[in-house]
Amino acid sequence: MIHSMSGGIIKDAGSYTFVKIKFDGDETPRWYISDFDAEEGDRVTAPDANNRPAQATVVRVERSVSGQVAPVPVRRAKKIISVIRN
Repeated sequence: MIHSMSGGIIKDAGSYTFVKIKFDGDETPRWYISDFDAEEGDRVTAPDANNRPAQATVVRVERSVSGQVAPVPVRRAKKIISVIRN
């Protein structure tokens, strides 16, 4: 049965800002969701693989990304804790 004909409502996918970050001492970049204005080169604090806050550098920013085409599943994506301002 076609979903729209069954009376269901298609969930809004939402729009997110994704940032790819590199943790200090780790060469593997990872995607995170950011609720802050972050730019390439900014220093941020985010949960590492062990969910401990760690510092990292932003290497890429993708704004207004639909949840349907996100680089990682939105449900599993971690969020940046803060942007470090000097």
